[in-house]
This record gives sequence, structure tokens and C-alpha cells, in this order.
Amino acid sequence: MSKYLRRTDDLSRQFEKEEFKDKKEIEKLSGYNNAIVSVLKCINPFYEYHLDD
Repeated sequence: MSKYLRRTDDLSRQFEKEEFKDKKEIEKLSGYNNAIVSVLKCINPFYEYHLDD
């Protein structure tokens, strides 16, 4: 689970710093991020309620 959390944190930081300029890459990584969140919710159904945001 920590592997997935680390990856979502990395993606979040990259989106905040606007490191992605290509719209297709943004869409691809956004979908990837959503897939990771779905996996985390399967592992721990309460994951979506434990976010620090």
C-alpha cells in the first residue's frame, strides 16, 4: 500500500508544480492516478476518508 501512496504523492507534487505540459500526458497520468486510488480503495475501503487534504 505504501508503494501506491508514494506514487500518488509523487503525481500530486508534479501536478502542483505544473511539470506536465502535454495535455495527453496530463490526461494519461490523471487516469493513472485515478486507477491507483481505485486500487487503494479495494485494499482499504476507508482510504478515501483518510486523505490529509
